[in-house]
Amino acid sequence: MKTDFTAFFLQEYHRQQRERMESTKNTLKSDILPALAKSGVHTVVAEYSGYGDSGAIDSISYLGADGKAVTLTGDATCIMGLEEALYEFLPGGFEINEGGQGTLTLNVHD
Repeated sequence: MKTDFTAFFLQEYHRQQRERMESTKNTLKSDILPALAKSGVHTVVAEYSGYGDSGAIDSISYLGADGKAVTLTGDATCIMGLEEALYEFLPGGFEINEGGQGTLTLNVHD
């Protein structure tokens, strides 16, 4: 049976998770997506993998509306911010034990 402290702790944890996700979405909308669109990026594809309590985004591809690779121009801070944001959207636990792998796709213009 959960104690009052445990229930409080879980509520606080989930509240912080929601706030972090909202903050990430706001940063994407206000800063990162406009910068990507300005560079001609239509879609971002991130491949990730995890195993043995470790995991990472292995590669990030930037594609134009025609599906061809786009070379980013501009601010490196935007690219770092994008990678940090993408980690927020990865499935929880993808790095645990046998891990998981997959692709995360971000549509810049949606």
